[in-house]
Amino acid sequence: MAGSGPGSVPLVRFAVPGECVAVLPTGSGEAPEGAPGVGVLLRRGNLFGHLTVGQNILLAGRLAGRRSPGNAADLLGLVGLAGRGDAYPDELSALEGARAGVAVALAGAPEVVVADEPAGELDGLAALELMDLLCAVAARGTAVVVATRDPEIAAAAHRIVRVA
Repeated sequence: MAGSGPGSVPLVRFAVPGECVAVLPTGSGEAPEGAPGVGVLLRRGNLFGHLTVGQNILLAGRLAGRRSPGNAADLLGLVGLAGRGDAYPDELSALEGARAGVAVALAGAPEVVVADEPAGELDGLAALELMDLLCAVAARGTAVVVATRDPEIAAAAHRIVRVA
């Protein structure tokens, strides 16, 4: 178990494609910055409230250099939100918002998704559903690093790394 420290970003080195890794606990609590090949999922999602979910995904894809308009619909289907692209973030449940955040994190087709306490706003069952989704993302070939202090969330990962 670790106390406060440098944060989850250096822990990306523990990730390999196709694996979901949980890191216990998070470091400084600062949000990691995105980089080419890295998708970021934050506790409250990655959504701009004035854009629809679909627009949020398209914007994230464009910022990452992806310009495929069909990408948003595909990602919404992948995360279980097919048909919700026209919804605004405040119209979504907490779990739907987290799922939309996963779609935004995946919009740039990253090699690694770093998720900082992604289930922090969710109740027990919804949090486990989100972890199932993140592990499914990992099974499709994207490394997923989840920084969490919650042992139940970490238990859903393929591997747990404890840092001192």
